[in-house]
Amino acid sequence: MKRDQYEAPNAYTVSQTEGSTRIQFTRADKIKEGMAADTSIYVEIFSQALDEYFNEGDWKEEAANAIPCEFRPAKTEPTAQQLVVMQNRSVTFDPRTSIYGDKSEFTNGQAIVGDVIFTEPCDKAALFSFRATFLDAHLIAGWSGEGLQQTGKKLLDDFELTCGGVVAGILKDSQSTETKTFTGALSATPRERAEDIVDALTMNLNLAVGRDLESFVLLMPVALSAVLNRAAQRAGHDDLEDYLGTRTQFYSGEDHGVFMLPMGFSSLSFREGPDGDIWDVRTTRNPAIQGWDLEVTGVADVIAQGKVRLKLANPADPTEKLQTETVSFPLITRVVFAEPEEE
Repeated sequence: MKRDQYEAPNAYTVSQTEGSTRIQFTRADKIKEGMAADTSIYVEIFSQALDEYFNEGDWKEEAANAIPCEFRPAKTEPTAQQLVVMQNRSVTFDPRTSIYGDKSEFTNGQAIVGDVIFTEPCDKAALFSFRATFLDAHLIAGWSGEGLQQTGKKLLDDFELTCGGVVAGILKDSQSTETKTFTGALSATPRERAEDIVDALTMNLNLAVGRDLESFVLLMPVALSAVLNRAAQRAGHDDLEDYLGTRTQFYSGEDHGVFMLPMGFSSLSFREGPDGDIWDVRTTRNPAIQGWDLEVTGVADVIAQGKVRLKLANPADPTEKLQTETVSFPLITRVVFAEPEEE
């Protein structure tokens, strides 16, 4: 090798000092204790850590604790779910012509106690994806294990909120989502405002699929997080779930309101790939910008289309119920907090 000719590092060492871990890369046989921060090693360690967490680590357990979901093998359909109706519920469906001679048209009916609700996937599935780019220039001075850990935690926190926003956008347009609007003025202080929000949710429970608030998972905009957490602290609770008495999940992006997802039904059905992994972690060299692109993708079906089969009575003889019709059932309640109009 010619003098002063560059040769890529082929080894690295780890040195630890109090409060910090430093990884140094070097041509061990050429440069003693030299430093050369290689971005490829950083990205490799980062991607391996993400792959182990998502596909081999605690992610499945954490996801199941956060929101009702299932994990199904490749090339299989979401699991059908059934639940007996607990009380009478009115449902509305498209008008249709009766089989009876008077050509009567039905626009609504009653789901009676004992009828079975079943669920179907929504018309739209959720593709969860994020990409991060690591430039060589950003890591040229080196990096530490603590810094990598902090970067990963912030990335996962933001990704969780983004995924929640995707799910909220799909649920908003679902035929089985029933929207309730709270137009009263919310209190100004966090504690009273939180009480107003909890009261509004409690007053709009879907009693057909849950008896009280703890029967639902609350999918809420992240803007409510600070208010509710502050109220929980003022009330002497260690965390928000103790204060509300149920699970919570936040989402970012456009405010679609608060969704109450019944725990009796799986809301998400994650698809496994041919290799059994739910999440695909990829790294790609981007020579145009002298950096690496890291991308994580996953797909889930949103199971939020509630269906119920109604028996339609003969207008001339209500005891005769020969017709049946499958219609959408209000499975998920969406509570929107709208500011009252000024007079």
